[in-house]
Amino acid sequence: MPDGPRDGKKENRQYPRVSVQFRSHFSSKNRMVAGDGDLKDLSPGGCRVASSVAAQVGTELEFCIFPADEDHPFIIDAATVRWARDQEFGLAFTQVRPAVQQQLTQLCRKRAPLT
Repeated sequence: MPDGPRDGKKENRQYPRVSVQFRSHFSSKNRMVAGDGDLKDLSPGGCRVASSVAAQVGTELEFCIFPADEDHPFIIDAATVRWARDQEFGLAFTQVRPAVQQQLTQLCRKRAPLT
């Protein structure tokens, strides 16, 4: 089985992804898009979300991650939808507070990277 994405393109990721199962909530600034999703893959720079709510490529969202072992959600101030297919979409985190960035990095270090 070949490494890399399904379409054969070389991966161009800044951070390795880890497999997670967290609840998430997202909404656009104008609230035209809002919903809940299952966070599947996570890195300090983005994630993959499964949701019945469709998000269009290029949409900017506020994104909340609810890790099971944390008391408070991680709030990503801005994340841009990079791809969307079926009932999934990928987000690139574009505006993250330093403390939240540190929490994301620590959370990802606790898990083995996806191959």
